[in-house]
Parts: sequence; C-alpha cells; structure tokens
Amino acid sequence: MELPKLDLGSLRSPFAEQLRSGFGGLCFSGLLEKEFREFHTAQSLPRARWSALISLVVVLSIAAFESLAGPTVGLPPGGTVRLFVLCPALALVALAMSVPALRPLYTWIAGGGATVIGLISIYLSQSAALQGAPHVLAGLVIAVLLACLFFGLLFPVAVAVSAVLIAANVLVGLALQLPVNQLSYITAMMTAAAVIGSIWTYKLEHALRTNFLETRLLNELAERDGLTGLYNRRIFDDFVQRLWRQARRDDVAIEFVFIDIDYFKIYNDLYGHQAGDDCLKKVAACIARCAKRPFDFAARYGGDEFMLVLYGPPDDYARTLPEQIRREVEALALPHEGSMVARHVTLSIGVGFARAGSRRSLAGAIQSADEALYEAKRSGRNRAVFKDANEAAQTGNFRVPQRMQG
Repeated sequence: MELPKLDLGSLRSPFAEQLRSGFGGLCFSGLLEKEFREFHTAQSLPRARWSALISLVVVLSIAAFESLAGPTVGLPPGGTVRLFVLCPALALVALAMSVPALRPLYTWIAGGGATVIGLISIYLSQSAALQGAPHVLAGLVIAVLLACLFFGLLFPVAVAVSAVLIAANVLVGLALQLPVNQLSYITAMMTAAAVIGSIWTYKLEHALRTNFLETRLLNELAERDGLTGLYNRRIFDDFVQRLWRQARRDDVAIEFVFIDIDYFKIYNDLYGHQAGDDCLKKVAACIARCAKRPFDFAARYGGDEFMLVLYGPPDDYARTLPEQIRREVEALALPHEGSMVARHVTLSIGVGFARAGSRRSLAGAIQSADEALYEAKRSGRNRAVFKDANEAAQTGNFRVPQRMQG
C-alpha cells in the first residue's frame, strides 16, 4: 500500500514520523517496534504453520518411500532419524505455533525449530553423501531457505539461523570426514542460498514494515478531523463510551470541557473561510496540547465546538486547565473586529464534572458541560463556567434510567 499523495511533513503521528525518518536497520523506535512484532507474528503464524506441516508430510513421504524401496536408497539410520527425530521436531513446531498461549514465544519457537530441523537435515544429507546418495545439496538448500523465508522469521533471526546452519555444515562435514572438495562445494551453495534468502527476507520485512506504518497511519487519519487533526465526532462517541465504562470500573470522575469560539460565524463572514479554517487550526492546537495524560483526548465536536475529556483529573488540574486554554487562545491575539466581547478571538468554555459510578448517565454528564457552556455565553462569553454534574438538578437525560443503574 502506498501513500503517494499524502504529505507526511504535515502529520503529527508516530507512524508518520517513523516513515519520515526511515528504518533501514529494520527497527522502529519506542513502542512501535513492540506493536509491529505482534503484527508480524499474527501475519507470519499461518504461513509458518503450513510450512511446518508441509515439511512434515514431505519427510514422512520420503521415509515411507525409503522403507518401501529398501536400504539401498539411503543410509539405514537416516530413516530412523527422520521418523523418530525430524518428524517429531516438525510436529512440535507446528503444534507450538497453533497454541495461542505460546504466541509471544513465536520468534524463539520458529527460530529454534528452524535451527533444529536444519541441523538434522545437515546430518542426514552429509551421512547420505558419504554413501553416494544423490540430491544431497537440494535438501541443504531447502533447509536454509526454510529458515530464511517460510517460517516468517525477522531478518536478524533469519541471518543468525542461516549462519549457524552454515557453520554446522562445516563442522559436521569435518567430523564425518566428508571430502574437502565436496564439503567446500556444499558450503558455497548453502552460503549462496543464505545470501539470496536473506536479501529476500530483508525486502519482505521492509515491505511489511512499510505496510504496517501506512495502514496504521491511514486508520489514524480516518479517526481524525481533516482540518484540525483532532479526533472526529464519530471516534469521540466511541471513545467516550469506552472511557465512561472504564471510569465506572475504576470509580473515578471524568471532566468534560466544552469549548466554543465566540462569534465564529461573524468571524467567518468578516475574514473569509480560509481565515476561519486557520483560526480553527490554531485553537485546536491549543486544545490538543492539553490532552497529554493517558486516557485524556480532544475532539472536534462540530463546527467551531470542541470537546476535551479529562480522565480522573486532580482537583487543581481540573480547575486550572480550562482557564489555561482560554488564556492561551486569547494570547494568540487573532484579530476579531466583529466580536462583541473583545477585539480578538476568545472562547466560551463550559465544564461538566461527573463521577461515572454515581446515578448519572453519560448523556447527562455531557449535557451538564453543554449547560455550563450556554451559561458562560449568557454571562458575557470569554469565560469558563464549571458545573458539578453530581450536584446539579436532574434535567433531560441527566438521570440514569432505572434499568441502566449500577
């Protein structure tokens, strides 16, 4: 997936920042790497399971053919090793990759399984080579490519496994006294296969990392308001529902900060829509800077209205933050000759404070912030009005329906 028309320089997102900085070393910064590895495991598991199962079927087929054809086809102990060592190893790898509880250990299981299977293949192939069996090289090359490509290993792990198998091939060959020219040829071919496999592994992982970042970025953009970069109304409705349920479990309060730009319609008519858009962006930037704590978030509620949601804010923070936003916007000194409050852009702010575990509905808690906002407007605008939803009179959807209580 490509984003040819997307201006990454204008986006504030960890995914966009990683795309801008690049990842030639195949490693992301911070928590992105952990998130990618979980994504990579989910993508690689089905292919790895099928690779292990197909390999198991092939090995069983070879063992069955050898038993039918007689001991002249290969070394007699080879069939025993395939049947009682290699087959169980493949079966265990396939089984381990199918157990959800073992998913966090995928890299170790896949890397270890590929190494064990490769070591067994090296022993069998070189033992057969001493007996003059053909097609020895094909089995070793397949073992290396299996480690690099088919088990879905990360690039550093695939390179490490390939290096171990090449070194083991030399050591086993020397131990079995394989002719030097034959051992050199096999080692050279295995090295070539490892280089080709590693190059493809790098390219595949780089493409997968790019796809991961771009997909996550597109998903994030779909949740954002295109103009301000804040969350859109649809995502706000989803987030706030989940946050309310979390607050009920944790028995903490939520603060809803409803923000409205004073006389914004007049501003738009007076200065034009381009200036209006710039004004919305600057106000949104001030609000976004205040959503810094975990679970806090800001959204464009509609038009020139914004909502900042604070999860379990301390008393001093809950009181000072809305006023801080109002002062920061006022300090921007954006000219507004049509305002009846000041000669610059100002805000009216309504703050609703509610405890999710009380007899209050989410709709009622938001309504309290809405009522506080209109009270701020009726009182002259350019101010913040606070309302404790737990102490306010019941109005509209303010009371939790009897069936929803608790």
